[in-house]
Amino acid sequence: MSKFYFILSIIMSCALLYSLYERIYAGEFIIETKHKGISKFYTGLLIFWIFTLGGFSILDYKSGESMNSSQILQGVFWIQLCLEHILSKRSLGITEGGVYSGDSNYSRFTKWTRIKSYTWISENKIQLKTWGRMDKIAIKELEVDEKQREEVDKLLNEFMNKKDSEINKKGAFKAIAYIILIGVVMSIGYVNLIKIGKPYMVKEIKLSEDEAVAILKKTWKPLEDFNKEDIKSREDFNKVFEETMSKSMIDDLYEILVDTKESKDGDIKFKEKVRIPTIYNTKMSIEKAYIKGPKYKEENKRVNIAEELTIEESGSSEEDKSRGYFIRSFFIKNDNGEWILNNATGLENIQSP
Repeated sequence: MSKFYFILSIIMSCALLYSLYERIYAGEFIIETKHKGISKFYTGLLIFWIFTLGGFSILDYKSGESMNSSQILQGVFWIQLCLEHILSKRSLGITEGGVYSGDSNYSRFTKWTRIKSYTWISENKIQLKTWGRMDKIAIKELEVDEKQREEVDKLLNEFMNKKDSEINKKGAFKAIAYIILIGVVMSIGYVNLIKIGKPYMVKEIKLSEDEAVAILKKTWKPLEDFNKEDIKSREDFNKVFEETMSKSMIDDLYEILVDTKESKDGDIKFKEKVRIPTIYNTKMSIEKAYIKGPKYKEENKRVNIAEELTIEESGSSEEDKSRGYFIRSFFIKNDNGEWILNNATGLENIQSP
């Protein structure tokens, strides 16, 4: 499971809950000074992610597979982000619980009890002095229609100095009740996501340098002892490496070493001066070596995530010290439980020295 999207989703859930609390607490508009429509961009994005998440769920259900929790978390994050942006773009004006001020992109809600004072700075614009964080004064502005000025003035004077409980007692209780309920539902959802994600969770086990070197030596020993004269066919080539490499890796190695255009079965032509840097012929150092495997083996049985060994090594040519190499090798276990090379990056760029 992706820790990145899990953390982002939790943060976004908190932001969404706060936006919902504000929306419910604010109540109905008494005076709407500037109407805002729903964001078409975020509405479209919301629909896209709902259909995408739903589509993947249906496909996985039909195929009999469990949906990857990383996909679910990614979808949940984007859905919450869209909802939060849609909620934050509310019309400006005066509500039962406070004032919505801001611009064409965002609306910022301020409770009546957080408004210290206000001043008309023009015929149609109010400057609100509000209590911000750490009781610092923050300045906000609200644009109104000139025809609404008298009514807005009256409402500000009426509500500003009242206590929370006197203004919107019903709204406050309703907001808290809804947020607790939604928060509990979200928490249950995240707990279930963790359960779904358990089979996909992996852990890394560091491998010592000596262990990594031993595996590399065993892997490349057949190449070190390789005798081109003994190779008469593709089958002969495969047999040399079948105990230390997977079929796909042997195919890659064959492409690097053999001139496939000139070769035919019974007459294998090897490329001239092709040198693959290995632990035997190049001064290589182990940069990193680790085994990535399932964190919870019992749960993993349902999805069967195989262990994978990664060894990263770097070095330089003995003949040309300025020529450096970086090879990342990926190993899997064969039927006997032994590590065999499945893939290696960095070999495809090897040329003759």
